[in-house]
Amino acid sequence: MTPSDKGSEKAAQLRRLAGEAIQKKSSNVAQSMENILPEEAKSVLHELQVHQIELEMQNEELCNIRKELEVSRARYFDLFNQAPVGYVSLNEDGLILESNLTAATLLGVPVNELENKPLTNYIFRDDQDIFYHHRKNLFNKGLPQECELRLQRKNQAFGAIVFWARLESSVANPDLPGKESSGSNCQSCRVVISDITENRKLSEQLHQAQKMETIGLLAGGVAHDYNNKLAVIIGYAELALNRDVPPQTARIFLEEILNAAQQSAAITRQLLTVARKQMISPVVIDLNLTIESMLKMLRQVVGEEIELVWNAASDLYRAEMDPVQIDQIMLNLCLNAKAAIVGRGRVTVATKNATFDAAFCKKNAEYSEGKYVMIEVSDTGCGMTKEILAQIFEPFFTTREVGQGTGLGLSAVEGIVKQNNGFIMVASEPGAGTTFKIYLPAYTGTVIDRQWEKHENMLPGSGETVLVVENEAALLPMIKMMLEKLGFTVLTANTADVAAELALKHKHKIKFLVTDVIMPEMNGCEVLEMVQKTNPDIKTLFMSGHPASVLTRRGFTGNNLNFLQKPFSISDLAEKLGKLTRSSEYPDAGKSRQ
Repeated sequence: MTPSDKGSEKAAQLRRLAGEAIQKKSSNVAQSMENILPEEAKSVLHELQVHQIELEMQNEELCNIRKELEVSRARYFDLFNQAPVGYVSLNEDGLILESNLTAATLLGVPVNELENKPLTNYIFRDDQDIFYHHRKNLFNKGLPQECELRLQRKNQAFGAIVFWARLESSVANPDLPGKESSGSNCQSCRVVISDITENRKLSEQLHQAQKMETIGLLAGGVAHDYNNKLAVIIGYAELALNRDVPPQTARIFLEEILNAAQQSAAITRQLLTVARKQMISPVVIDLNLTIESMLKMLRQVVGEEIELVWNAASDLYRAEMDPVQIDQIMLNLCLNAKAAIVGRGRVTVATKNATFDAAFCKKNAEYSEGKYVMIEVSDTGCGMTKEILAQIFEPFFTTREVGQGTGLGLSAVEGIVKQNNGFIMVASEPGAGTTFKIYLPAYTGTVIDRQWEKHENMLPGSGETVLVVENEAALLPMIKMMLEKLGFTVLTANTADVAAELALKHKHKIKFLVTDVIMPEMNGCEVLEMVQKTNPDIKTLFMSGHPASVLTRRGFTGNNLNFLQKPFSISDLAEKLGKLTRSSEYPDAGKSRQ
């Protein structure tokens, strides 16, 4: 028997029982009516008519309410489906219980195909861990959570399209109606999905603008330091050229020149690092060493009147992130501290290990469970009021005078920390200074040292022929002498045409190509393609005064590009060429061209 047949039988049974009850009451009424007076009968009839009208009015009101509910329900589903953000309900296992049309459109599938499918099917594989911890924290803490990750939109014509999304989740109320509260004991949650791809592009542009602002603020201090180094180089060079200087003294002068030049090169690299717009390349790093390498520049940032104190913790956990981002964090926080100090003062930079357990995080919702590396930057400046403190991470918010800052520094710091799944705590009071504490997740994996073994007593070359292409007249003979000292036979070319002639003439001899990347007639990548026509198995070392990202912009991808940053020493050159001679790890870079 079907459910509809059962319903009909039950209705008929209720009707029969009602009829029997009415007959019984009618017989009782008939007996009592014999003794009723006409006035009483008239009164009873009037009451019945009134009740009838009341029932009719109530019925009409119920019909109107039902119509309003139907209209409201239709309006709700229209708003639900046409909302500018996606809504999905998930059970504790991450299965989709319900979704709106926007969510289906974002993910590129019909609404009915989403139901009972895991949301992880649509999360980019490298971001699966982000969603796992997001869902775990949500159900463990019972508090709203949010995260940013990449989703994949299914597209029949173009395959999966990856886009950035923000997920804002909250545990569903079991008392509210919906598929997620259908009587199951399992918890469920409701998730708001927002496409933030354009927002992230804008944020990257803002951060790039902020980095350029940082470069401007650094220029004064760096120019002062750079001029000092140039004074050392020029002075000792003139002294070394004096005919009366004995060779041993001249060697001391040359060592001083070399030391000053290397320090100048380090300053240039750091400026390029901060200014360039780079792809983030997370690596396992020692934060103490990373910050120590920045101390020279940080002291230039805060100025001579402000003392910079460095307190490094021993046995510090390692972190996994791009070292460039640490540089940006430290520069921004030190610039912020400098602006807060009038006259003399002190900026203290410290590192420390931190561990937060579940019990602590339950009482302190702003913290997240786990092991962290903490970077603390505190100053003795003017401090901030609660009103200012509430706005410091907003883009373009600044307390400085017009033209003194864009208000992007702290928003950039917050963006970097969030991108690396960390968090920031700030404490400040007027007149009592400010302390920033940045917590970055500790790296718990095994650190693999992939640095090549150095063979100081071995020359990387043993007579192999190297073709060097460099348009800078002063550099070409110097590189030639370096390579010959390292045991190579060297052919030099200052133009692409000369390089082509040499490649054709010595096509069976040339083993390596060492080429500049940026040249007037033809860039290094094009030179490689040309040389490969006659030397298909040639191995290549690119060199440039620009960052390695210039290769990517010219069509090369991957991490296997052998790149040498100018300026370089003979030992740097030996190490890079040693990799090419001793290993096949670096495939032909030209084949990675798209």
